[in-house]
Amino acid sequence: MFSLTKTSSRQREIVEILLSNGWDYMRAVLTGVKTGEPQIPTPEALKKILVELGPFFVKLGQLLSTRPDLLPPTYVEAFSALQENVPPVAWELIKNVIETEIKVPLDSVFQYINPEAIAAGSIGQIHQAILANGQQVAIKVLRPGIDKIVSQDSTLLKGIAELIALTEFGQTYSVVKLTAEFTNAVQAELDFRQEGRFTDQLRDNLIQSRWVDSDKLVVPQVYWEVSSEKVLVLEWLEGKPLLAAEVECKQEVTTLLFRAFFQQFYIDGFFHADPHPGNIFYLSNGQVALLDCGMVGSLDPRTRQI
Repeated sequence: MFSLTKTSSRQREIVEILLSNGWDYMRAVLTGVKTGEPQIPTPEALKKILVELGPFFVKLGQLLSTRPDLLPPTYVEAFSALQENVPPVAWELIKNVIETEIKVPLDSVFQYINPEAIAAGSIGQIHQAILANGQQVAIKVLRPGIDKIVSQDSTLLKGIAELIALTEFGQTYSVVKLTAEFTNAVQAELDFRQEGRFTDQLRDNLIQSRWVDSDKLVVPQVYWEVSSEKVLVLEWLEGKPLLAAEVECKQEVTTLLFRAFFQQFYIDGFFHADPHPGNIFYLSNGQVALLDCGMVGSLDPRTRQI
């Protein structure tokens, strides 16, 4: 639980953000002033709080935006607009991570690596590259020091969740349990070898599916020979996030995705658990791609049958 007497600099920062965005219930808790029924901030205020708290919390909001079973529509709509706007780590630091992980000179593996990140998120950032054999790839590199940040913010998020649990909202939607599931999932994302295995499993399941046309829905290949715990090298797929692309046939794409997730939920019991719009790409050749399999879920046979 939060305390005013024992605070880290990060904890004080979080408290200040909560107070500056008008969460009166939090102010009352911290000052010991009696208040009425505990309340959670409005959807827009809570979205603003998540943005100001940083990428780890934005990631939480993105995940929540895909859970209309847990949140009221107004919160789902507000969180759907969240995007991770994270400054990339300097190339020299990223280069050091890659060289340390693959243990050989970069020019023996890659013809070229673009030092400018094409995307940067809370866990890692992505650089476009060309392998020695001419294959275009995406290199996903773990942000240096992210393990300590995730550990610290996970602890603080637990404290926030315990406060929210005192509200009617928190009791209705099991906020503490949801927070625990989220932090465990993010901590698991810190090992890219697991993401690589999930990527392979999802691709294999969809290729074998009789519900999904695998010529139209793709999951990138993993290049295991140059991947590790902190570096994941994937097939390069040219396209744009689904909501930012000019989709030729929206009905066809909608049906394709519906069938793909039907397959994952009800047949395989293994599913992509973070399908926010930034992880679904519409490719230049008309295919649809599912990206970023760091967070997955599973359903046992009995649950699938129910």
